[in-house]
Amino acid sequence: MSIKKKFINEIVDVVIEEISNENTQNKLSTYVIEPGITYLFHRMYPYILITFVIFILILVMAVIIIFLLVRKEMKYNI
Repeated sequence: MSIKKKFINEIVDVVIEEISNENTQNKLSTYVIEPGITYLFHRMYPYILITFVIFILILVMAVIIIFLLVRKEMKYNI
């Protein structure tokens, strides 16, 4: 094995060992993951809200269309 591969393997082993440390995991969670998720949620919140409103409007329109079609059919059947 070349010196380069040995060096890279040692670095990977050290990084894996350090990430496996509970203290490091707590720091990553507290300072990287949670703020990142919070930031993404705050940035995506308006789009999620708009999507939800559009979905509700489409649902209401579908119910109205079905109601009108049923009413029209009842009118012609009488």
